[in-house]
Amino acid sequence: MLRRCMRDLRSPRSLARVSRPISVESPTFLKSRSQQIEKAQEIAKAELAAAVAKEKASQIEQIAEANLNIDALCMAFYARSEETRQSHSVHKLALGTLALEHALSSGSPIRSEVELLRKSVEGIDKDSLLELALSSLPEDVLDYGSDTMMGLKQKFNSLKETIRHFSLLPAGGGGILAHTVARVASSIKIKGDNSGDGIESLINKVERLIVDGDLITAADALEQGLHGTEAEEIATEWVKQARKRAIAEQTLALLQACASSTTFS
Repeated sequence: MLRRCMRDLRSPRSLARVSRPISVESPTFLKSRSQQIEKAQEIAKAELAAAVAKEKASQIEQIAEANLNIDALCMAFYARSEETRQSHSVHKLALGTLALEHALSSGSPIRSEVELLRKSVEGIDKDSLLELALSSLPEDVLDYGSDTMMGLKQKFNSLKETIRHFSLLPAGGGGILAHTVARVASSIKIKGDNSGDGIESLINKVERLIVDGDLITAADALEQGLHGTEAEEIATEWVKQARKRAIAEQTLALLQACASSTTFS
């Protein structure tokens, strides 16, 4: 009985200890805890932002590398295509040059050959000297052809006697007596010395230049040598045709040189 009473007396103490109220945290502690949480959140956000930025930088780097590879492939493809295109143009240039040479050798019109050459020149260099040379060809040579070297030589041979006669007459001609004297004088000069500055020297010089293929110099020499005489007008047509042929020959030589250098470069 006594023991039971003693237990009953101790029980309230135990109950008192159990029911003791929990101490409330101070405002300072709560504020510090809140600051720690906010700081942790900021650190987490910063780490997330850094991870996102790193991922973006990696993606940008990969994209840039891919673009470089694509550009390199495009440049290689373009270079290959350009090489193929130029090779085709060079082949057409060589064929066009041969066609032009054949047409000039027969004195035929050359417009179709020149048009073919223009297309091939555009494939090589749009602003080249070749285009300028092709543009310098006279229109009547394109449409009607030009006298061949042999034809010009034959025409000059047929003009020599007339040139000898009229070179002794001043520009504007003369009477019957003047023509008679000129004919006698020209026949004497034929048998005389060919050296000097006379008409025979001029004729011989022009003939040598024709044989050498120097038509420009031949035309200039004949024109200057006959200046101020009645023969100047007679030789005008030959001089004109010789210069046209010279332009065509020079253009052909330039095309041949370009075709050869481009083919073997």
